[in-house]
Amino acid sequence: MTSSPSAPAKDWQQPLYQHPLAWILLLACAHIISRVTISEGMKWDESEQILWSQEFLLGYGSQPPAYSWLQWAVGQVLGPSVLALSIVKHSLIVLTYVLAWQAARVLLPAKGAFWVAGGLLLMLPFGWDSVRDQTHTILVTAMTFGTWWMVLRQVKTPNPVHFVWLGVFCGLGMLAKYSFAMLIGVLFVTALTVPQVRRALLGHGWWLAPLVGLLIFAPHAWWLAQHWREATTETIHKMDISTQVSHLKGLGALAKAVFSTLGLWLIVALATYRGRLWKAAYRAEAAAGTTPDWRAWAWPLLRRYLALVFLILIAMVVVGDVSSFKQRWVLPLTAIAPLALYAWRPALLAEGTGRSYTTAVVLFALVFWTLATIRPWQADWRHDPDELNHPVAQLAQQLADAGYDGKGLIVGSDHMVAAMLRSHNPHAYAMFCTAEWGRMAECLADGRARAANTGVGLLYIARMDKATPDWWSAVLASHPGAVPQSLTIPFVHMRASTPPMQYQYVWLPAPVSP
Repeated sequence: MTSSPSAPAKDWQQPLYQHPLAWILLLACAHIISRVTISEGMKWDESEQILWSQEFLLGYGSQPPAYSWLQWAVGQVLGPSVLALSIVKHSLIVLTYVLAWQAARVLLPAKGAFWVAGGLLLMLPFGWDSVRDQTHTILVTAMTFGTWWMVLRQVKTPNPVHFVWLGVFCGLGMLAKYSFAMLIGVLFVTALTVPQVRRALLGHGWWLAPLVGLLIFAPHAWWLAQHWREATTETIHKMDISTQVSHLKGLGALAKAVFSTLGLWLIVALATYRGRLWKAAYRAEAAAGTTPDWRAWAWPLLRRYLALVFLILIAMVVVGDVSSFKQRWVLPLTAIAPLALYAWRPALLAEGTGRSYTTAVVLFALVFWTLATIRPWQADWRHDPDELNHPVAQLAQQLADAGYDGKGLIVGSDHMVAAMLRSHNPHAYAMFCTAEWGRMAECLADGRARAANTGVGLLYIARMDKATPDWWSAVLASHPGAVPQSLTIPFVHMRASTPPMQYQYVWLPAPVSP
């Protein structure tokens, strides 16, 4: 028997200014304004996107290309700027909330859909880290909810068109992060164990999903086949696979990653629903006829999916000797947990419940915006300046005063200083070479060749808090007559007593044609 609290209801009936989407858009605009206003400096992932999106390529190192393609497209209009970075990121954050809402609306009323999307904000890797400095994780999380949306719709109302969209979301998910393959595999296996879901996903037109997905992924797959080592080495290194590390350490790292992903949301849910979560209370409500028809297939699908995810993660530790886990790896796999909660206990959507949950979502949205806005000043309080405190405009101006023409190839000692300089010199091409790669000489040779082929000068730039001691010796080996010049510039948003930032550079103008 289906009851009013959990049956699909009409969409939000309030005026537009009361609709959650309006407030999500307002929050995104507030974040964009804040980010553009507070600093021209760039964090790790932001800097990567400035460099990778200089060209439209089929692959960009260790990450799939979809996010960089989007950044490239926006960059054609707005240039390599903080504004372009913020618009791409927060547009995808809004898209993720919308797709989470849509996935939940297949089963839940509008209030429940808001709580599922709001639960995503309470997951720190998304609610906070995506604002602070994440890129690919945002896109893959959006594609995760798009995939779930189409799976649930196909089970609820079978239609071959859903398979086309399922293929689109899966193909784009693979272009967002390679780990999306695990989500596809786990979801497919668990779907086969639930008869109603299995019949729907193997129904008329099922082949459209893999066909569309493979067609979308195929161009990058061709690149990947030729750059397999480049695409996988960094990720394998981050997983810290070693038989010398105890399984206990690996399980501890996994537990930490899972709790830091789901912990805040779980605490808010426990504080909000309390006794309604427990079996005795639920049985009483179920006896009163509050269990929806869709629970018979949705709850087995969701619980088996999450159970298999955790079993695989544990097997990665016990069998695969993985001893390091990142929150951003766990997020896409477990982001569906709020929907699973309401499939488990649909009576939680009864009238009059959950007000404190809504309050918590709004409160943390404001907290995360505030923390994002005051980040440069937080560095001052900690007496520890970071990239958002770098004097980017002053650095670019002093280099211009010293003769840099804004077009010469920029070779940085790290990718962040290279990206920050390119944001003020959009006609230049920027790259970076570090000794950590083990191919410093080859990288520098590539830079010299590119400058010679394009007929531009070379600007070598190092931030002295990051440059390794032998960086300049490697650079000067090919330019024996060059002498690094020093620039000392105060940090921004830091007290006057803070030691200034030290840069060194060599500017080699292009030879003048006779």
